Amino acid sequence: MIVRINQIPVRRAEEEANWASQGMLGPLWYSWPADARLFEFLILDRDEQKQSLAEDFRQAQLRMALPHAIAALRQPGEEVVLRLDGPLSPDELLPAFAHLTESDSTGRFCISETRKLDPSPQEVIGSVRILPSPQTCSDICLDKELGLQRSVRLRAFSVPEELVNPLLSITETEDQRWREILPKAGFVLSTTRGLRALQLITRRFDAAEVKARVMQRLLGAARGAQPSKVFR
Repeated sequence: MIVRINQIPVRRAEEEANWASQGMLGPLWYSWPADARLFEFLILDRDEQKQSLAEDFRQAQLRMALPHAIAALRQPGEEVVLRLDGPLSPDELLPAFAHLTESDSTGRFCISETRKLDPSPQEVIGSVRILPSPQTCSDICLDKELGLQRSVRLRAFSVPEELVNPLLSITETEDQRWREILPKAGFVLSTTRGLRALQLITRRFDAAEVKARVMQRLLGAARGAQPSKVFR
């Protein structure tokens, strides 16, 4: 398969991601400064032999790439917090509840308060924030029951340890604390709606370093496996 990494203006992040314009699936209440960069990770719809690749295959490959991209970009001394927002249904957000803690019950998480007081059918959106181990991070990204390819938005934040609990505690995307936390984040990695692409916002890395770090990690993971991975 061919993985392409494009740089696009940060102001186009939410438009390209195609999520809601507000609410928990919408943008965070923060305007990135001029030195922030937005990189988009895509898997092209044709492989090296020009054979077409099905959408579900490309979605699965992006799921596999997610934890590797997170690991490649995380710096020593930082923790990665996952935020998952989406409908509270068995094929969307609810499978995330199986990953709230490690197998020995250690770990940290927060769950948004949700309610449904009207008996008529309606969609209820919830939010789950988890501080996962690397293995649990991979398990979450690869959980096929979790609706990342449908209506669940994943955002990964790499932050200093002292910001983990404040970040876990934020439910609303329109919280003023985003203005205190995001300037100190090494990166924010988000899925787009329908898992068409991954979006990376960072002030730390330029295009060359992003490509080098992610390519090295993915090629290392895929060494000796098929299919090969080509970056452009």
